[in-house]
Amino acid sequence: MKLKSMPVFFLDLQTTGAKPDNSYILEMAYGSKHAETQSFLVEQPPEYEIPRRIQIITGVKTSDMKDAVPFPEAMKRLLNFIKTMSKLDNIVCVIHFAQFEKPFLAAAFESIHADMPFTILCTHDIAKRLLPNLPTRGIKGLSGYFGYDAGELKRSASHVDATKVIWSKLLETLEEKEVTTYEELQNWFIETPKAKKTKYEYPLPKEKRLDLPKVPGIYRMLNFQGEVLYVGKATSLRDRVNSYFRGQKNRDPKKLEMLTQVYDLRVTPCATPLEAALMETDEIKRLNPRYNISLKAARRSLAFFDKEFTSVSSTPDEFHMIGPFSNAMVFESMMKLSLYLNTIYKDGALPDGDLFFEELDPQLLKDGFEVFCLRHNFTPETFASVRSMIAMGIIWQRRYDKELSESEEAELELQEVELDDSAEIEEEIEEFNDLITVDDLADKFERHFMRIARAYMRVRKINRMLNADIEFSIANKAKRILQVRNGIVYYAPVDHSEDSENSWKDHSVETYDRMTVLLTELERIRSQNGNYHISFID
Repeated sequence: MKLKSMPVFFLDLQTTGAKPDNSYILEMAYGSKHAETQSFLVEQPPEYEIPRRIQIITGVKTSDMKDAVPFPEAMKRLLNFIKTMSKLDNIVCVIHFAQFEKPFLAAAFESIHADMPFTILCTHDIAKRLLPNLPTRGIKGLSGYFGYDAGELKRSASHVDATKVIWSKLLETLEEKEVTTYEELQNWFIETPKAKKTKYEYPLPKEKRLDLPKVPGIYRMLNFQGEVLYVGKATSLRDRVNSYFRGQKNRDPKKLEMLTQVYDLRVTPCATPLEAALMETDEIKRLNPRYNISLKAARRSLAFFDKEFTSVSSTPDEFHMIGPFSNAMVFESMMKLSLYLNTIYKDGALPDGDLFFEELDPQLLKDGFEVFCLRHNFTPETFASVRSMIAMGIIWQRRYDKELSESEEAELELQEVELDDSAEIEEEIEEFNDLITVDDLADKFERHFMRIARAYMRVRKINRMLNADIEFSIANKAKRILQVRNGIVYYAPVDHSEDSENSWKDHSVETYDRMTVLLTELERIRSQNGNYHISFID
């Protein structure tokens, strides 16, 4: 029977885990060339909680399960669909990466005491032989390689639709090899072992990237339909873009998935890396490329605190004027500490063990804090407010900065600006062992005080940057001039001085990222033997 006319259907399962002995079918979808894809959620056993990780991966929430069908009903629907397709006994089920679905299907049919009424063909196995040098043959990368916009591909129905496209394109390639029948395909499998990768082959023509100029700028990677998949900045467009296509070992799977879909490039040269970085953050917001992670607006919100750091708001108002911070976590530990010192500390009670986002011995935390206070000749009550913690942190941070050489100081400040608050907190979370001492915790309190001080000082800089004139030069190159008015960067003289206001009332994540990137790039210039001067407009 010819492959093109053979009755096949396409199937995909989403499950709550990797193996059927400890997890369940969560969603089922199937369809054919002529039948629209059907999908439905499958009811889970009583009291069973869908793992949070699976909810994130699939996008299926617990609240969605109200429409789920019982497992026996799900199997009945599948069998009825198969019966409507063909009266033949040799019907074929096409699945992408079928080695995942096979054990779940076998267990499912065994549970209803029935034989599996179809043969399975795996498009991933076919692609491994037909396209051995493609960077990836995962369903998202492969469907994108064939020019299909698969989107997020989280749910079973979208997997089925992508598999239909992959199957159709693989048949065209098989025909070129004179494999046109099911019998020929079986023989081809036997005669064609899985080939080892020699060198990755990308859909993007090599000359496109090799002809790029060695100048600063931003690059956009486009798929078959012209959708921008990724936006990046570069000091040298040619060097940066070509770096994606070098090497075979230890490559990031996500990048390989993206590069499998990249057919074209669009670049914008810039005068300096600083201007490229500013353009990048705005372009990411404008285009929302699916493979960018940092600098996307998404559902991010800013954090503004009241004067005493006792409450937080996502927008500034008459009470919450201290900010913006990228999130509230930067002060969370110190707010907990302040609450503890103002409430139950005097009664001898212990703090919560998760003060530093990890479970620690409460008594050890209390002792560590008291050792920290003794070191600096303060009583614990001195730090009952977050403002007092910030004040001391600023003093210690400035003292620490003076001990550094100029180059070390620039490098430190650069690192501080590049990290957003959440990333900095992640670095603070350490794996403590059983030998942790009160001195270790005293050191940790000091680091936290300095961290919140750095965050506070950075925000003050960002606020002043909303309206400023900036001159900068890189190495021995000509001086460049930027003007910032109300958080917008201009490269030519403007006159907006009358309505300039250092307020975040009308600003959002876009402005925050722009100002943070600007400050980061200025510090990078100084660390690379350049210089800059800022005239703030009050």
